[in-house]
Amino acid sequence: MNWITRWKKIGIKVKQIFKKQPLGQEASDWKNCPKCQKISYKPDLFNNSYICECSYHFDLPPKLRLESLFDSSYEIIEASENINPDPLNFEVKDGAREGYKYIDKVKKYRKITKQQTALICASGKVSNLSAVVVCFNPKFGAGRFGPAENEHFLKAANFAVQKKVDIWVVVYQSSGIDVHTGVTGLAGMTKSVIAMNEIKKNNIPTFCVAARATAGGTYASSFFMHDFIIIESKCVENLLFSGKRVTANILKGTDQIPDDFGTAPGVMKSGLADITLESRKELKDTISKLAKIILKVDDLKTKKVDEAHENPEDFKKTASTAS
Repeated sequence: MNWITRWKKIGIKVKQIFKKQPLGQEASDWKNCPKCQKISYKPDLFNNSYICECSYHFDLPPKLRLESLFDSSYEIIEASENINPDPLNFEVKDGAREGYKYIDKVKKYRKITKQQTALICASGKVSNLSAVVVCFNPKFGAGRFGPAENEHFLKAANFAVQKKVDIWVVVYQSSGIDVHTGVTGLAGMTKSVIAMNEIKKNNIPTFCVAARATAGGTYASSFFMHDFIIIESKCVENLLFSGKRVTANILKGTDQIPDDFGTAPGVMKSGLADITLESRKELKDTISKLAKIILKVDDLKTKKVDEAHENPEDFKKTASTAS
C-alpha cells in the first residue's frame, strides 16, 4: 500500500466521522441569508413565506406551498407503491470516495421527507378553480426525476384528465433525471412529455413555476411544454440544462457565457419564460387571473345568469353558483 492510497483511505474515514455528527444548523431556529448575510428567525421566515427582508427567497417546503396555493383543504394524490426506485441495484464501491448503495439513499430521503417520491401531488381548488398541483421536493435527492417520480407524475396527469380539472400546475425544483436509474430514468423525459400532451389535448391550461434550480432532463422535457412559464422571484438561478463550467467546456470558452446565464433575468432576456414575479406571494393571484382569462370564467358566469333569467325559478340557484 503506497502513501497515496493510505491518505485516500484516511480521507474517507474522516468524511464518515463528520457525516455522523449531528448537524447543528438543521436543528437551529435561525437561518442565514446568502444574499444579505442577515440571520433570520425561522418562525419569522415562516410567517413571511420564507422570504428574507432583502427579498431573497429561501426554498419553501412543499406542503406549505400547497397550503399557499389551495383555497382550503386538498387531497393528496399518492404515489404508486409497486414501482422500484432502484431498478439497477446501483452501488458505488469504496475507493476514491465513500461507497454506498443507492437504495439506502432512497430510504434516507423517504425518512427525511415522509414522501415516497420526490414529488408531492395534490388536487383541490385554487381561487375556486379545480386544480392539480405537482411540487418537486429538493430535499428528496435534490428533486431527482427517476422511475418512481415518472409514474407519480403520470398518475397525477391521468387524474387531472379524468376529473377534467380547470388547471394543471407544476412547481419545479429538480436536479434532473436520476442518473442512478440509467435508461429507466431517462424514459421519464418521454413519459412526462406524453403526459403533458394528454393534458393539452383536454384543453387544460398548464402552468410551470420555476421555484429554484431546475436542470438536466427535467428542464429539457416537460418544463417548456407549459402554456405559461412563471419564475417566482428574481432570486431564482440555475435554470439551465447544464452548469456554467460544463457549458463553457462545450463552447470552448468561458467568455461566451454571460454573467446572468441561468438566472431569472438571463432566462427572461433569452425569451425562455413569460413572467418573473416580485414575490412568491403573487403566485396564486397570477395563476388565477391568467387561468380565468383563458377559461373565460366571467363569460361563463354571465351566460349562466342569462339562462337563469329564462327560468326565474332557477335564477337564485344559478346566481349563487356563479358567485
